[in-house]
Amino acid sequence: MVSVIWSRRAIPLAWRLLPHLGNYNQEEQESVLSPILERLKEYEIVVLGDREFCSLDLAAWLLARNVEFCLRLKKATCLEVENQIWQRLDNLPIKPGVALYYQGKRIRKTAPVSGFSLAAK
Repeated sequence: MVSVIWSRRAIPLAWRLLPHLGNYNQEEQESVLSPILERLKEYEIVVLGDREFCSLDLAAWLLARNVEFCLRLKKATCLEVENQIWQRLDNLPIKPGVALYYQGKRIRKTAPVSGFSLAAK
């Protein structure tokens, strides 16, 4: 589902029922988002992705289109905390009351993707 947030309300713009069990693939994600991004191109857009919309491939696709985004990443995703030193997100020192921010880092699930900012709380 793709919704617009207006006055603290989510208004559905597009949705798709999957003909299969499991996750969306990137092609399905792009096919849902592309028409909406085209229609709203005159506006400032921030894609907030949760559950199905949490892949690094989607993030790279959004970056290539200059679309801002905030995606919830899976805990097995790795962050380059220092040059060539990678750490899984579930191993970061995140505890209740602690907030972390990493700017301009590389993130990977398999192959590294550059230019991400990561906020964790």
